[in-house]
Amino acid sequence: MMQPTLTLRYVHEADDLLELLTQIVGRKRLRRRALGQAVVVVVTLWGLLVVLAVAGPDRQWWIPAALLALVLVGRVVRALVVTSRWSLRRRARAIWRRAPSRRLPRETEIGPDALTVSVEGTTTSYDWSHFGSFTESDRQFILLDRTDRPSVMIPKRALSDAALVQVCRDLLTQYLADASDSPDSPSEPPSPSAPPDDHGA
Repeated sequence: MMQPTLTLRYVHEADDLLELLTQIVGRKRLRRRALGQAVVVVVTLWGLLVVLAVAGPDRQWWIPAALLALVLVGRVVRALVVTSRWSLRRRARAIWRRAPSRRLPRETEIGPDALTVSVEGTTTSYDWSHFGSFTESDRQFILLDRTDRPSVMIPKRALSDAALVQVCRDLLTQYLADASDSPDSPSEPPSPSAPPDDHGA
């Protein structure tokens, strides 16, 4: 029996890229680490102030303690700011302005053998073994490679009917599962003819 193919036509938007940036594993890890550091900083400083108040109330211990606090708090704040949605939005807008190719109309075909992205006559074909999984939001599907890095965005607005969202979800699930069950499932790089950066992250 012939397996189904789904074809989508769309133009990416800056908010697609913003959402992709928020999915980057390193960003989530950095935010978790920064929040953990914030808790450690608060507990450490509180304990330090208590110890200094008891051990040497007449000495100027508060000066080095304050300097240490500024350094630690500064590091935490920088990590949170750099990974904040506001910062990522600025980064997405900057990338959007510098990369006109991202604003070109494209066609994506979800087929049993590969996911194929075409932009202005240039086609890149991704074997399903290139991907490890996908995530889904209200806005789009994001295919992740085998290291969990965002690779290809598929906006849901490209689907002409709301019922096709479930069809798209089922096809992605099926073809990724088929690839992981395949004996030659090691990841292969996308074939021909344009760099994946033009189509994914």
